Amino acid sequence: MTWFVRVAGVYNASAIVVFLTPGAPEAVGLRMPDIEFWVWLPALVGLFAGVVLVLSAVDLRRFGAFPYWNGIVRLVFVVVVFTVDLPEQAGAFVTVLAIGDLPLALITIFGLPYVLGCGHGDLLRNRLYPIGSVA
Repeated sequence: MTWFVRVAGVYNASAIVVFLTPGAPEAVGLRMPDIEFWVWLPALVGLFAGVVLVLSAVDLRRFGAFPYWNGIVRLVFVVVVFTVDLPEQAGAFVTVLAIGDLPLALITIFGLPYVLGCGHGDLLRNRLYPIGSVA
């Protein structure tokens, strides 16, 4: 699972490269906002998430809550993209991001508890060890 969390972090970085490379957003079908702030804000949020995922992969027992919550955020993003028809507003590349985020979200949400031997509630509340276990 460590490599998978790292891959999720690198996936974030690849999207950031597309957002911030001049001409790349338009080349992949993104409609960029007129105000630069709305380009940099999601890019910096994505960068932060990518860094947190890569650093969390060092010790998933201790930092597993971060990728778990990131999986939830990714799943919410997927639902929002298709619920509010975001591709119509922002461009087709958002659909590509959402389709890429879906397996990352599901594998993280269901794989981490299995690999770490703890429950969803433990990861939601950042418990290092499930109640009743010996650390």
